[in-house]
Amino acid sequence: MSAADALNHLLMLGNATVAQHARGFFKTGPVEYGEGDQFLGIRQPVLHISRETFAMQTSRWLCRC
Repeated sequence: MSAADALNHLLMLGNATVAQHARGFFKTGPVEYGEGDQFLGIRQPVLHISRETFAMQTSRWLCRC
């Protein structure tokens, strides 16, 4: 799995509604402390499952070397 594949997977998991809520919660507007921060809208449990999947695939790739 390439970095582009991983990014596409994460973008696919994103939720615009959750991302919008996070932008408000973390104050990402102009002159606010989180200005410029970006959120994909992925909840933590979903992110953990994806991390395990990526880790297993990376391990398989490293073992082929």
